[in-house]
Amino acid sequence: MPAPHPPTRSRIVAAEPWLALGVALLWWLAMYPGLFGEDSLITLTEARDGPINAWFTAWWVIVIDTVTINTRAIPLLTLAGVLVLAWSTRQWAAATFPAGPARAWAVMLVCATPLVGALGIQVRHDAWMTAGLLLCVAVMARTEGRLERFRAADYAQLVLAVLLIPTRHNGLVTLILAAVGSWWAFGRAGIRHLAVLAAVAIGVVSVTQLATRSAGLPHSIDPAQAVEWVMADVSCLLTQDGVVPTVGEWTALETIASRADWPQARACNFVSPLFIAPTFRIAQVEPNVGALVRTWLTLGLRHPIRMTLVHLRRVSLFLPPFIVGVQDQNYTPFIHSTILPNDFGLAWAFPGLANLARQPARAWNALRLVLANSALWLVLIALAAWRLRALRHQLLPTLVVAAALNVGLVATAPISEGRYGLFILICGQVTLVYWRLECRQARGVSRASPAIHGAVMAVSEDVPDTPARAL
Repeated sequence: MPAPHPPTRSRIVAAEPWLALGVALLWWLAMYPGLFGEDSLITLTEARDGPINAWFTAWWVIVIDTVTINTRAIPLLTLAGVLVLAWSTRQWAAATFPAGPARAWAVMLVCATPLVGALGIQVRHDAWMTAGLLLCVAVMARTEGRLERFRAADYAQLVLAVLLIPTRHNGLVTLILAAVGSWWAFGRAGIRHLAVLAAVAIGVVSVTQLATRSAGLPHSIDPAQAVEWVMADVSCLLTQDGVVPTVGEWTALETIASRADWPQARACNFVSPLFIAPTFRIAQVEPNVGALVRTWLTLGLRHPIRMTLVHLRRVSLFLPPFIVGVQDQNYTPFIHSTILPNDFGLAWAFPGLANLARQPARAWNALRLVLANSALWLVLIALAAWRLRALRHQLLPTLVVAAALNVGLVATAPISEGRYGLFILICGQVTLVYWRLECRQARGVSRASPAIHGAVMAVSEDVPDTPARAL
């Protein structure tokens, strides 16, 4: 009969459902009322004063308005954000990994980092959409290969996912790409995954359209935002010697901005200054979207290598490190760690404690080439799915959704910003910590009793792949 875990380990396992929430709450208390950057203040202003625009999704502004009671209780939003993200992380881990000290420690440690703690207490939709994807994948992993009906808790999590994912524009695209990838990877065996993804996608479309119409907007996404990556590629490409648009291409480009304003070197690694150029006419983008895309294509056909490199360097944080060189990280944010001047009366309640808690976030920013690289952590998830045979089926839904998210980011991300791939970063880093702790525990068993270790390893190779139930 195997020896029981030591009492300390047993307490950690028993407390697992509350550990993530506990460390998340500590982040919120230390940096009360939260972290507020430029995007945060823009959306808070829209919620308070209007009008709502489609740049950050109408649904996200409605969520802000509702949770904060028209910005009267802004700390409620940051508290809800970090708790929902931490809870969703734990739900995903509970559906993916078997119960034990390794899982409990992995969840607690990652939730204690700025990746969950600092990003969760910001008024940014990245954490909320990520939480929705985590819940969706948790249901997929928990019901993998089962014939029984979904539990009430599964339906509840999917409903919550439907409300969380529409806070970002690329949530729907990720679900669609994941559904295609699931069908391609699993065929008829992945019909349950496909059904979950399709149901959530339909719900996301419904919520998005209702929010868009209630805000009085004609589009759920701003036309200029839809082709922001196209304009960034063109602006960066035009800074290179020997790239000269044709008369027809200039005609299309000059409907939006002057020739002098189109070449923008900063567009190669950050938000293009074209949007604030004196001659930029945003109203002309919508009627000329087709012409812009055609210009991008024709320039790309004439300069295929240059255009490819321009695009890939702009999204280098979503590619394996150093594949297209190191991007200038001075322009690439990851975790905002301050409160910008504002007219909402937002300031840290405990400045000394907040400045102390800010240091880990600054360290994460300094290490963002690794910690914020979504492709690196996507590869690690794939490696874990390959090596951990007993958990392969539970990790595959995560791998499919993570790959879908990363493909979308590589294709259309306007800039390389680590928080865009937050779902991949959280899943990858929890997986790494769990894997290392399991290996350490296995080595401990080996030193204690080589015979027991051999038996455990033999069983782990022969046990059929079965899903891990969430506690």
